[in-house]
Amino acid sequence: MLTMKSTPFGRRLLVLYVDRDGDISYVTGLATPIIGRDKNFKAATDFILKMPDDADANALFAAIKLYDELVRDGIECEIATVAGVREGGVKADMKIASEVDKILEGFNADGIIFVSDGASDERVIPILQARVPIVSINRVLVKQVRGIEDTYSLFIRYWKTLVENPRYSLYLLGLPGIFFVALAILVSVGYAHYAGIALLFIIGMTLLVKGFSLDKKLSQSWSAAPILFFGSLVSIIVLVVAFYLGGAAIASAVAKDPSLASMLKLGTLVGIFLLNPKNFTPGSITFDVTTVDLIIVAIVIVLAGRSLHKHLAGRQKVWYDIASAVFCILLRQPLIEVGLLLLDPTRSPIIFATWMTIAVAVSASLIAFFVVYERLKR
Repeated sequence: MLTMKSTPFGRRLLVLYVDRDGDISYVTGLATPIIGRDKNFKAATDFILKMPDDADANALFAAIKLYDELVRDGIECEIATVAGVREGGVKADMKIASEVDKILEGFNADGIIFVSDGASDERVIPILQARVPIVSINRVLVKQVRGIEDTYSLFIRYWKTLVENPRYSLYLLGLPGIFFVALAILVSVGYAHYAGIALLFIIGMTLLVKGFSLDKKLSQSWSAAPILFFGSLVSIIVLVVAFYLGGAAIASAVAKDPSLASMLKLGTLVGIFLLNPKNFTPGSITFDVTTVDLIIVAIVIVLAGRSLHKHLAGRQKVWYDIASAVFCILLRQPLIEVGLLLLDPTRSPIIFATWMTIAVAVSASLIAFFVVYERLKR
């Protein structure tokens, strides 16, 4: 009978093999955590039979060997395997943390011996240290001697892995594919000299999206509130059109009258941006669809989408958005008057003051009505 030896961290050690990218579960179909020598040995055997050239199986056998040595030395220990998910990231770390907690419920370890086959798995070390001290870190490196043919085969295998893994295929295939499509379009329309700008735009947009996690935020927004997401998307498109028309109106006006580029004409430029006028001669200002109209439409679309989302979700106080939408619609005429005043300073401001008073009065009355209605309803 072996006498259990104590260690600086206590008497119970956990030999933990970490597979952050989830290859063990993906290849063998076994659910993790895998606890116990026999189950881990079976998992390692199944894995190496299906993937004999993969480092994960070698690392798992190394963990079993280490476990056997500790047992022979009379140290009370357990062996377990935890795995993340193939896309990695936060989901993988959360899954590993949950599995480690499950293991510790059945085996109250005083220390962990961490075993992995690469540096990427070691990212979960802080997660483990928050639960149990880590006694040792063992990274298993597989020795290989390759010839030219073997190197070529190895390159093909890694290339296939990069292509099939969504974490890498986006950058390896997706972005170059977008660039080549854009290049083909530019060449076909005779603008090949803009290829460099297109490349910088694609790279910049990628850095912007990944840097601010816009892809994840958009995905979460779509899942949580598809109506609000769709309304926001339409609103952004309308705003882009509005600012484009306003900017184009300013550029056209400056081209006709270069003196407008002066800072002294800033008010006139703002008026042109707001109204997008066909003619802005004092006393004779004509316009159709203004930038103000499009901006108000964009805001109302967002408010309508949010109000509908609240209604479907059973939330109260939808009238906030209704009152805001009414105020935005009423604000249209005062903003038009602002633009007219900027283009024609001789115009009387009384009309602007009148419309502004009407907008504020109607909105305040609407808010007061809803407040009283809510209190009476309670």
